[in-house]
Amino acid sequence: MSGAARLGRTLIIANPAAHAGAASGIGTRLARFLGMYLHDGQAVELARTERPGHATDIAAGAAGFDTVLAVGGDGIVRETVCGLMDIPRVRRPRLGVVPVGSGNDYARTVGMPEVRSDDDLAALLACEPRELDVGRIVYAGAEGGPDRVGYFAQTLSFGLDAAIALGTYELRLSTGLTGTALYTASGLDVFCRRYRDFPAVVSIDGAPAERMRPIIFAMQIGPTYGSGFRICPDADPADGLLDVCYACGPYPRAAALPLFLAAKGGRHVASRRVRMRRAREVELVFEEAGYPIQADGERVAAARLRADVLPGALTVLCRG
Repeated sequence: MSGAARLGRTLIIANPAAHAGAASGIGTRLARFLGMYLHDGQAVELARTERPGHATDIAAGAAGFDTVLAVGGDGIVRETVCGLMDIPRVRRPRLGVVPVGSGNDYARTVGMPEVRSDDDLAALLACEPRELDVGRIVYAGAEGGPDRVGYFAQTLSFGLDAAIALGTYELRLSTGLTGTALYTASGLDVFCRRYRDFPAVVSIDGAPAERMRPIIFAMQIGPTYGSGFRICPDADPADGLLDVCYACGPYPRAAALPLFLAAKGGRHVASRRVRMRRAREVELVFEEAGYPIQADGERVAAARLRADVLPGALTVLCRG
């Protein structure tokens, strides 16, 4: 049976704003491509997002599909995952990723190449389904109220690394940079103008809470963030664990900047300043309001949160 046939009834969710509008055209071409291979024009449907969070709403209503394909960057992947997680496991469609974005870190984890031409669309036909973990966040804002629940596919972080990820949006608009160049430029901006630590009370796997002063604190399902920075090089998206990387202050800026640059190749793990852990659950209480916190590049506003792992919660099309 061909890879296309295994997709079954397929919903494509495309973010028309991704990659300067390129994702919209790629979504159209992908629908045509799969319709041709599936030999059934009704087997493929295309939905374009119209606002932030729209992909979550679309994916939450996809219980009648076999496969949902997210076309765009890590942001639309996260939104799609959040929607799919609202569907009971026995009816939950499998997820496929067609990377058309600036970071594409989840696509790296599942082995999907960035789409540069129609030939790259054929990579979907070589994929096999694999049960991968999903990160869950239970969090509360400073204003109180009931806890909220969210999900992440690749990364959850706070501190300078989160500020870098969140800073890429405006920088991309003003400079046109993408990929590693965009994240490096945002990193240099954050280190020059907003360098600080972010005190928090941390408990890992129920251990006694400890006050730390992290400059970065990342929890990973897959190994990379920031367009290929290997923050947790050994992270396995199917091991049922969070890989945790953090570095705490006081930490001079002159030492922190080379450490940030070394993370591109995963060389930061050799530093005595860096701590690497594996955990099933991490609880955080932030000492101040307004910390930069991000999940797959999207801002999270929280005064406290708990992150854990849902092992094998999502069937994902993987290559290689």
